[in-house]
Amino acid sequence: MAKKKTKKSSKKKSNYQMYLITALVVAIIGVAVYFVVKPIGDNGVRASSDKVIASVNEKLITLNELQEEIDKMPPQFKQTTDDKFALNQLIDRKLLEEVTSKEDIDVQPYIDNILKNNNLTLDELKSTLENQSISFDEFKSQMRILVFLNQSLFSKIIVSDQEVEEFYDNNPSFFVTPEMVRAKHILVSFNNKTDAEALKKIKEIQTTFEVNNSKFCELVTSQSEDPGSISSCGEYPAFSMNENFVQEFKDAAFNNKVGEASIAKTQFGYHLIWTVEKTPASTVKLSDVSEEIREVVLVEKQKAAFNNYISELRKNAQIINCLETPDATICNDDDEVKEVVITSPTIDETPKTTTQTLDSFADCLSKKGVKMYGAYWCSHCNAQKEAFGDAFKKINYIECTVEGNPNQQSPACISAGIKGYPTWEINGKYYPGEQTFQSLSKLSGCNL
Repeated sequence: MAKKKTKKSSKKKSNYQMYLITALVVAIIGVAVYFVVKPIGDNGVRASSDKVIASVNEKLITLNELQEEIDKMPPQFKQTTDDKFALNQLIDRKLLEEVTSKEDIDVQPYIDNILKNNNLTLDELKSTLENQSISFDEFKSQMRILVFLNQSLFSKIIVSDQEVEEFYDNNPSFFVTPEMVRAKHILVSFNNKTDAEALKKIKEIQTTFEVNNSKFCELVTSQSEDPGSISSCGEYPAFSMNENFVQEFKDAAFNNKVGEASIAKTQFGYHLIWTVEKTPASTVKLSDVSEEIREVVLVEKQKAAFNNYISELRKNAQIINCLETPDATICNDDDEVKEVVITSPTIDETPKTTTQTLDSFADCLSKKGVKMYGAYWCSHCNAQKEAFGDAFKKINYIECTVEGNPNQQSPACISAGIKGYPTWEINGKYYPGEQTFQSLSKLSGCNL
């Protein structure tokens, strides 16, 4: 399970740049998220063109402007969007800027609060923004939008106790913790051994263990051929029957009584699997998750309110989008409208991998509790899956989208703070974006 985040009264300066948006935006919509932070490095292909690509109430948007906004996206958002989506987001922002320009909004108290909470001076804030290619005026413009939305739209939204109870009752699977088991193992592989030889050796190890089970860790160190678990006395993180461990391994661990060890055969060899602890399945009480549920429901209601508000703005605005209506007069000049390319990391498969290598690698990642969070509609998630091939079945994969509502995120992913897909969780840390095999190997300690 994802660890629950705890709130802190203040943040260190070193965390400020990374979490600037989280500190500013009600974590709901992302209309401003895409356009406020510019990451270090530039993975986009810059189009040097003043080609008109849209207009909002007769105010023009150029291809250059669109590319600049795409460049400012955090990497995790670059991976889940395209030029058409980005342009529509930019159009929405232009509409909001037009509305807020007519409102008397004082953002200074909010800026003062940011400075106080992050122990920053105004000069330090401006320097941070400059390092991210954001002017202070741009920053204040985004703050005006956020304050306006909070005051005029989101502050009116509440979640009743009845709505919390209905969500809990209608989504029982979200709140069930399956039976979990902790097990330690010793592996005798088939490398340079026949099946009979490997079986004979694991039985000899089992006999030694049964005479004195306190020697298990010594046996792991001297006998096990699983380098990924030797340092932990043959143990991987606790797991359930639903996780992507090798089935024979799970069957043996769950069928054993606590304190019992049995032999199981997998594609890797013979294992002596010692079950050391079992935790029964349980259902989380409503009282224990009511605040988390309230936040999930609030997010969905805020999203709906925002989408309705933007729809009304669009109905009353004059909008031309050249990516949707290329025959419009302003879209037709001598230059062809070019697609804005948002590149993504390339899965580096050097050195060459084989099916057997990937199976072993994925199995090690799974046993170490490595998880990949993703969404079924995410092309980069699918590319990551395809890179692993059939071996991906072994990866602990968490689907973040809710069936029937691709825009809704599951409580597990909200709790984990997942903001982009795919995101890998390795040793308690989160790494957004597609990862190369070499990167996963280095971060997890699993040999490739």
